[in-house]
Amino acid sequence: MFRMLGKVTDALASLAVIGIVGITVVAVFMRWLLNDPLVWGEEVLIVCYIWMIMLGAASAMRKRMHVSIDAFTSMLPPRGQVLFAVITDLISIVALSIFGYLGYELAEIAEDKLTSILSISYFYIDIAVPIGAFVMVLFCLQHLYQDMKKLIGGEAKCQ
Repeated sequence: MFRMLGKVTDALASLAVIGIVGITVVAVFMRWLLNDPLVWGEEVLIVCYIWMIMLGAASAMRKRMHVSIDAFTSMLPPRGQVLFAVITDLISIVALSIFGYLGYELAEIAEDKLTSILSISYFYIDIAVPIGAFVMVLFCLQHLYQDMKKLIGGEAKCQ
């Protein structure tokens, strides 16, 4: 399940990046060569950026690629490193759950607000925050399970 979720997340984030690059190139071409700017381009770019950020953050969470300072944890014994990873997983789950909940409340509030040009409900833009947070929580739960197995099973090294 997590492998498939990771592939879907990566694919959607990649589509957002392709959309950003494609629309930006077309917008520059239209503005500078044809002197006819894309009126709707900025709104679509904002949507793509927000979704790319949230899905990219989820992808980074899956691969444990978020920035961390390991000066302290590298001094711990292997079992201490795993215990610290478990604590970090738990804190991340709580923080991301709060972030996702507040993001959903924001999306609900913005449901009736429409973008000025394309008349897209801001709900579809803002819902990226709770969806991204939910996917990150799922990956954190996977990490927590793996780290707990290491802690209980006595495996020496943390990933």
